[in-house]
Amino acid sequence: MNSLKGYFYIIGATTFWGISATIAKLLFIQHVDTLILVQMRITISCVLLVTYFLIFKRHLLIVKIKDLYKFALLGIIGIAGSNFTYYFTIATTNVATAILLQYLAPLIVLLYAAYTRTEKVTPVKVLSGSVSLAGCYLAVAGKDFSIITLNHLGLLTGLASAFCWSFTNIWLKRLLKQYNVWTCLVYAFISGVLFWIIINPPSKITDANYSLETWEMFFGFAVISILIPHSLYFSGMRYLTASRGIITATFEPIVAIVSAFFIVSEVLTPIQIAGAILVITAIAILQTKQEEPQS
Repeated sequence: MNSLKGYFYIIGATTFWGISATIAKLLFIQHVDTLILVQMRITISCVLLVTYFLIFKRHLLIVKIKDLYKFALLGIIGIAGSNFTYYFTIATTNVATAILLQYLAPLIVLLYAAYTRTEKVTPVKVLSGSVSLAGCYLAVAGKDFSIITLNHLGLLTGLASAFCWSFTNIWLKRLLKQYNVWTCLVYAFISGVLFWIIINPPSKITDANYSLETWEMFFGFAVISILIPHSLYFSGMRYLTASRGIITATFEPIVAIVSAFFIVSEVLTPIQIAGAILVITAIAILQTKQEEPQS
């Protein structure tokens, strides 16, 4: 039952991520700066979370000083790193290529699990990971297979995004053995915000003189693209192994193409539908043999 709760949380998270990807397309069309959008969504989410816990649940903010670096790694390499490399790959290649490279992450997690023996690598997981990768490929490249493009820099940053996303799942599982999910989320966000401040100082944002409507857009996008989905994802990882969690997360591009169909009227081809079915099948395959995460 707990594992089903984990799948529910993660599918909920990927639903928000997928829809927000479509909304991001609309914002980019309106010439909203990509870097600013990525930075503001985690910054606003961090401010909201920290404010809430300082007022209502301050005890969850208490951590050991020696563990601060662990949260920093999760926030910088995991959250900020995966976002930065993913969007940079989009800039140097395209969305389809970036998604496909990032969703090599389940295979990386499986290889890590096999090497470290932190969880059992079963035929079910290998089959599910392979099917989900094939489904992602059909879903994002189904309209025109020629849209998959590679260059040396795009390949490197795309593989980096896969590594960062893999690291998020593996490292988060370790932290959840020591701390509450909300403690992990707050400090990961704080670390991510500090990273973005170094990359893009606040003065650049204030100098832009954004309107009230733009700030409202930043606020809304932060809530639906990072605050809610990351809260759901972190919660879901309490109940699943790293490999099961990250394979289930491949549901995100499926939501993205479906939401693009309804929101921006993008054509949904039979090949993309077949890809969606494969990803759903991969998640269903995971259900054939349940497994509790190791403590």
